[in-house]
Amino acid sequence: MSIYLIDRLVISKQHTDRLNQITAIYDSLGLDSSYRAVRSDLFGDKRVYSWDKGRTFASTIEYGHNDTPTNTASDLRKKVENAGFTYIQTEYEGSINPTQEYKNAKGNYLRVSTMSGTIHNSIVYGDVDSKAPLIQHANEAPTYVTIKVNLDDNNE
Repeated sequence: MSIYLIDRLVISKQHTDRLNQITAIYDSLGLDSSYRAVRSDLFGDKRVYSWDKGRTFASTIEYGHNDTPTNTASDLRKKVENAGFTYIQTEYEGSINPTQEYKNAKGNYLRVSTMSGTIHNSIVYGDVDSKAPLIQHANEAPTYVTIKVNLDDNNE
């Protein structure tokens, strides 16, 4: 076996191990069928930002949930804490897309963002019928949820 092949096997094993850790974190949340996955970007390789070598990208799964953002965030907080994570803080509180940040004993980070489906659709499709500011739709069901897992640091 060549050194190159051995190197590639070791790297492949590291990536697989990291992906398994990330998948285990998502599985530990115990989300039921009321959370419908609509998009995922899971990876095991450590993806470093080109402009900041001290930061890495997080794996992401996005869900739809047929409840208000407030109720959804509360439900997810219980699930995340039951999975062994401790609440750190909420970024962008009072905005249209608050993000709760958590960390577990292994130093892994999890971020949960909840946004009203009305606002999400307005941003993506530009189709809000109301003339009211988007913030007035901030707690309307359904909810668009983004859960990010990062094994290395607390970056989005």
